[in-house]
Amino acid sequence: MEGWKKWYIWIVAVFLLTAVAGKVIMARTPDVGLAGVKTIDELSGRQVKLEYALGDGESREALVESLTKNQDEYVRQAEDADIIVLAKSTGVLEFTTGTYGQEICVVSIIKGNEWINENETCWIWRSYGMEVMDGQIVYRNVLNLMQDGTYLVFLNINQLNAYRTEKEFQTASEYFGYLPIAGAEVQPIKENQRNVLYKEWSEIPVFISSKKVAAAWNEIAEMLLNKFEPDA
Repeated sequence: MEGWKKWYIWIVAVFLLTAVAGKVIMARTPDVGLAGVKTIDELSGRQVKLEYALGDGESREALVESLTKNQDEYVRQAEDADIIVLAKSTGVLEFTTGTYGQEICVVSIIKGNEWINENETCWIWRSYGMEVMDGQIVYRNVLNLMQDGTYLVFLNINQLNAYRTEKEFQTASEYFGYLPIAGAEVQPIKENQRNVLYKEWSEIPVFISSKKVAAAWNEIAEMLLNKFEPDA
């Protein structure tokens, strides 16, 4: 009996030691998931891998041709948005499977004041968001999250907002849904920037892989910014 007690005490001691060691390891190991991420600041220190940039793969030349020859269509798609506003990100985020939402505060309304008010906060949702895949956070959209500063934002109405306490919208354009009004020309992302801490993307509004695609995208973005700039 005495031997059994010693064996039992030894097993319990090993179990407790293992549990304590596990807690220490977990406390020191960064969480690669998104469950605890509610703001851009909380995301900044996480390692994030970019899944796709505009111009990746064999579609590059076709994309350049589309952006170049169909400029008017891309501009019109944004112009036809139900809501056009100047807005700032609050930094608050929400993730679901395959989508992400970011909260914005409306600074001024260019179009659509029947749907939204100045100084109102609302949510922008986009498909192909940020997900944990094979143990790593993967960013799956060509537009980066809105950072500090004012953005020109193109949104479509959501009839369900009549039944919600917080309004939710989707962007009216896949590639030009929101543009920083600072208007700096976008440069192609470098290969060594595709798997980094998220904070290293803070100056990248859109992920583009080639100079030709960047030049074509910049032309359309400039057309939209010139048309809707605050002093226009």
